Amino acid sequence: MATEGSVYQRQSDGRWVAQYRDAKDKVRYIYRKTKAEAKKALREALQDRDDGFVPTDKLTVGLYLEEWMEERRNTVSHRTWRVQESMLRNRVKRHIGNCRLCRLSAKDVRQMYRGLLADGLTPSTIGHVHTVLKQAMRDAVRSRYIRTNPLDEVKPPKQDRKEMDVLTADEVRRLLGAVKGDRFECVFYFCSLVGLRIGECLALRYEDIDLDRGTIRIERTLYNGQCSAPKTQSSRRVLTLPQMAIEALVRLCEFNDNQSGYLFATSSGKPVDVSNFYKWTWKPALRRAGLPESITPHSLRHGTASLLLNQKIAVPIVSKHLGHSNSQVAMRTYTHTIDGTNGLAAQGIDEALG
Repeated sequence: MATEGSVYQRQSDGRWVAQYRDAKDKVRYIYRKTKAEAKKALREALQDRDDGFVPTDKLTVGLYLEEWMEERRNTVSHRTWRVQESMLRNRVKRHIGNCRLCRLSAKDVRQMYRGLLADGLTPSTIGHVHTVLKQAMRDAVRSRYIRTNPLDEVKPPKQDRKEMDVLTADEVRRLLGAVKGDRFECVFYFCSLVGLRIGECLALRYEDIDLDRGTIRIERTLYNGQCSAPKTQSSRRVLTLPQMAIEALVRLCEFNDNQSGYLFATSSGKPVDVSNFYKWTWKPALRRAGLPESITPHSLRHGTASLLLNQKIAVPIVSKHLGHSNSQVAMRTYTHTIDGTNGLAAQGIDEALG
């Protein structure tokens, strides 16, 4: 056999075979339908060999993703890792987990997306799958498991931008009035006036509050019944509370004799689970306030952001207050909610050239 490989036609079935030795001097065979395809495959294989690339014929997408997630365990937050691991295990591996990694194609990925849509997943969720899987395949290219990233040729399903549910000032007043004196009153104030995430609210401990300074410190978040550090360093923050939120917090402290542990704890001292909060507190409060049950605590967070931006508070300040990883998150999510900006661009041109 020639050092640079050879191409020949197999007598048994007429298929063309490219034969060569890889970087570890192991004989490899590539099968194609035509001689031209076999020659092209041989040239690519020899280039890979010269670049130090070693094909991993038996490595499946599923096994690779397991290895990849194990390597990420200490590089992302615990919550992010759990979400991504569950997403890949339940969504991706079920469709393409048994595919050989070196043979995964853009067609395979597109077919998976069609299957996920048929399963009832939203384009937004599939967009998250796409982002994580593309990153995994990018790392596979860097590790020389594959030559190119098949996700580079794939676009996820188009996402229709949904209008955010943002409560009016009157609706917020009605909601806060409906929970007046409730043991979870502070959660509603923190979500609507401070813009906390629901997991951040329910993970608060008494050592996180400072009534003298009127501040709270965000150090953890609650997810699937477990408290963990926030996803990003920017989510760790100290916030000054509006007077109404301070008054609600004072009422909570007066209500609870044992001011230690979690602010919103069960009888066993654990933080109240998010799903239980939704069922037994959040939805009954919406009904009492005459508001649609489609509204979520995140709607209140959106309302806080929109209110601050409409009060001409600078985007970086709003972004830092909400705990975003960068200001672009706030710009992308909330800029369209700012009132009275439609004519600013035209006005600016007139003033510059007038």
